[in-house]
Amino acid sequence: MNRTGKPGRDATLREALIFVARHPRHWPGFARVVVRHFYAKARFYVMCWRAGYRVATVRRLARESAAQN
Repeated sequence: MNRTGKPGRDATLREALIFVARHPRHWPGFARVVVRHFYAKARFYVMCWRAGYRVATVRRLARESAAQN
């Protein structure tokens, strides 16, 4: 947490959730972020399934590719 009581970029998930729980005005934005996250995750899983790859395989290949660059 930084001086203003807002969680900073390095905040833990716990700190961020506590902040959101204490400030109802942030609930709609937080809900949008969660929905967008789950939508993107579902899209990624469907993409892997359609391509015939396991999710773990795709993640490993992405890590290896990033390490080479």
